[in-house]
Amino acid sequence: MKITLTTLLLSALILVGCMDESSNLTSPNTQITQKSTSPNWVKLPGDKGQDFSVESEYSAQKLITGKDGGVIKLNVRIERPGHEFGDFVIKAKVKVKKHSFPDDEERLFTITLDPNNAYMNITPSPNTLDKHIKVSWMIKGIDVSNIDPNTFDFLYVGDNNEVLETSKEEITVDYNKHKIKVKRAKIHPITSKNSPGGSRYGFVH
Repeated sequence: MKITLTTLLLSALILVGCMDESSNLTSPNTQITQKSTSPNWVKLPGDKGQDFSVESEYSAQKLITGKDGGVIKLNVRIERPGHEFGDFVIKAKVKVKKHSFPDDEERLFTITLDPNNAYMNITPSPNTLDKHIKVSWMIKGIDVSNIDPNTFDFLYVGDNNEVLETSKEEITVDYNKHKIKVKRAKIHPITSKNSPGGSRYGFVH
């Protein structure tokens, strides 16, 4: 079974469609401040010595100019022959728009994946930018059987534990392929001005 929730920008209607194998939810582009101080992050596999673990750190960096903007990509594949959930795969992409900071500046952007939970740390924080960043992320090869599609979401968490919903083009949990995915999730920098330092973007349920 595959359940897909798709948010279309500038939509003013909520459409709920039900089919045998999937259902789709379309809603307005909204951002709501949450009061949760401890998000219920989706867990990563953490099989000892085999998969994603505290012994391994996966990160990517890119030096980006304000004039041109840029994209930071991080791809991870851990082969697991015979594993019930298949190979462990991560594909992450963070887009920094042109003119998000002064054109004559260069800034080193870093994304680092947490070894235990499905969130990434992004530095510098988006609250230092003039335009929003966009985050796309796919994780495959994890146990998604306990994910409730009604509470499944992709959130922003600041260092002061401010929690914000993101607007996104699509968020998906695929129970057959053991996969979760979000496309072009974003928050506007103005909404996170009270969150100094770094920031986390991740899947909750």
